[in-house]
Amino acid sequence: ALSALNASTGVSGELVGKGAGTDGQVLLHVAGIQLRYRCQVKRHIDRNSLIDDMAARSNADDNALLVSTVLSTAMAARCRELDLQFIDTAGNAYLTDRKGILINVVGRKLEKGSFVDSDKTITPAALRMMFAFLAQPSMLNAPYREISSSVQVATGAIGKALEAMETRGFIGKAPSGARIINAPERMLSEWATGYISRIKPKLKKFRFAAPDTTNLQHDWTPAMRQSVWSGEIAAEQVTQHLNPATATIYMDIEQTKDLPEMVKRLQLRGDPNGQIEVVQAFWNMDFFSENFPTVPLHLIYADLLGTNDPRNLLIAKQIHKKVIDHVHGSGKQAA
Repeated sequence: ALSALNASTGVSGELVGKGAGTDGQVLLHVAGIQLRYRCQVKRHIDRNSLIDDMAARSNADDNALLVSTVLSTAMAARCRELDLQFIDTAGNAYLTDRKGILINVVGRKLEKGSFVDSDKTITPAALRMMFAFLAQPSMLNAPYREISSSVQVATGAIGKALEAMETRGFIGKAPSGARIINAPERMLSEWATGYISRIKPKLKKFRFAAPDTTNLQHDWTPAMRQSVWSGEIAAEQVTQHLNPATATIYMDIEQTKDLPEMVKRLQLRGDPNGQIEVVQAFWNMDFFSENFPTVPLHLIYADLLGTNDPRNLLIAKQIHKKVIDHVHGSGKQAA
């Protein structure tokens, strides 16, 4: 990416080390001025949620830099809209010191065969397990049978998924020998974007419109271990800083009567563009109910990113911090 940047703009750059929570640091030399960045590397950006996730984790003064393979014109425009600086391996870039330097290059194509994405280690089973570990870090040391039951994965897939997470640096070992989450921010980012693109699209779901959604969260109450709020209503309950315009509800659609009862009580009608989304829970709802009547915080975070609504990014940033604090504070994991 640095070589491509130099070829397209004449800006030179160098790697200058690696910092905690980053994939490296770079120093760029622009017209006699040095710009230092902390990098986050993404092998492939093909949807807004990946960009929104990084924007939600970054502050304007963070000097965060997205480094990726070639970005489409639309993805580059999204970065600029969110003031997220980036460089890619085709020489596209958005860079600014917010004092007068502005570099904006879009539309350059990657030369065929110049980069191969071989990083396919995080499987859907691993994503389901990461959901459990972010919700309850102690699950990292639970028996395989319990992990399997909690997130509905085959026991035979658990060992390889744990190895993949360790290889990627998401988990490690404490002095006691117990597994711990090493890099909660990177793990949350990988899980949220993976969930949006690989798990949620395959879940059974319905969309509805309601005559009035103003008091939806007061007109309908989730049932413990049967249904829970996510999305904007859950975010409002967690932060008190959002006026919900949509609703996301997870429930065991096939095992409970919640859905027909909710449709009848709220006078819902099927509408592919409706404000109310009902999604089949992908985990065993006997687990991870500590946040009831909402889903675990990291699922709220992912669902907010999945809306592609810039107004939700500020709230997602708040919830991101709560997720990281939760991981760090969960009994200090394994001492």
